[in-house]
Amino acid sequence: MRTIRRLLAVGAFLWLAPLAGQTAAEDTIRYVDAADFPRLGQVTAEGLESPYDRLPAYLKDSIRKELWDLGKNSAGIAVRFRTDSKKITARWEVLNNTWMNHMTPTGIKGLDLYAWDEGRWIFVGSGRPGYSKGTFTSTFISNMDGQMREYMLYLPLYDCATKVEIGVLGRARIERPELLSPVEEKPVVVYGTSITQGGCANRPGMAYTSILSRRMNREFINLGFSGNGRLDPEIARLMAQVDASCYVLDNMANCTTQMLDRLEEFVGILRQAHPDTPIVLLGNAHYTYVRFNTVSAGEVAEKDARLRELFRQMSREDKNLYYVPGEELIGLDDEATVDGTHFTDLGFVRMSDNLYPVLERILRRHAR
Repeated sequence: MRTIRRLLAVGAFLWLAPLAGQTAAEDTIRYVDAADFPRLGQVTAEGLESPYDRLPAYLKDSIRKELWDLGKNSAGIAVRFRTDSKKITARWEVLNNTWMNHMTPTGIKGLDLYAWDEGRWIFVGSGRPGYSKGTFTSTFISNMDGQMREYMLYLPLYDCATKVEIGVLGRARIERPELLSPVEEKPVVVYGTSITQGGCANRPGMAYTSILSRRMNREFINLGFSGNGRLDPEIARLMAQVDASCYVLDNMANCTTQMLDRLEEFVGILRQAHPDTPIVLLGNAHYTYVRFNTVSAGEVAEKDARLRELFRQMSREDKNLYYVPGEELIGLDDEATVDGTHFTDLGFVRMSDNLYPVLERILRRHAR
């Protein structure tokens, strides 16, 4: 009897041991390089210093240092893939470990995961960074049903992603996407300021360019440069390389009245390459502090007047130029900013709500 029990025990061990090994393999996270998958939100994926840069390397010595440094921030860039993993994690590194007192770490240097479900992109979870510089690791989601799904992973808005890895369970498949969404053909290119770049969204997917991209099912290229949307002609020439459906200039907040005199040259560079592509000029949003700061109120009013004047002059010959007043883009209740200037998620949603029908009408009018 003892012999039989001993044999049964040994048999049970031999039967359970492979199962334990199989379970361990299935539960192990396997990381793959996100750079091996398609990316959205870049003028080009070639000739970059780092795979998640927004500016090509050839511009490094010909543009202002501030522009080059900000161009390394991965704002608006998203990685597309599909997987049947029941758990998805990420491991990533950033260059600067940036910290700001008016923006969340997740928005600055975190990640954002969306899944395609029921015909739209739905938020899954955020990759939240740690406090010390190094490699961050975060889990987006666990305990899923294991069906193959399409995903979109947004990269940091205000730091430079130097390495990004997607983690899936050991036996799960992870592949290039099959779904063509957002559509990459003829993207919308948006040029502008810190707000364009995404300041101060709580998480990367809430920058208004990314919200609009999901709603309109169209790639948006984010060329927002915090404090530096000053109509540099080098950026106009870069934008002109893109066969865009529309160009949006959201740079008013960074321009003095005198800087606005560069607008005609900037638009002219775009027009030389794309004579019929719509160009949209955005006016200043309603900044809370302007209600009380009389000096700022005068400056904003002067810039708005100058932009309207320039639009009237240029639109006499350019019928594909559009002007969108900014006063009501984020509402007039003074509740949509974190500091009187930079938008909260509420501000970005309101801006997207107001720009969406305008851009849709313009794109339909120019569809061909």
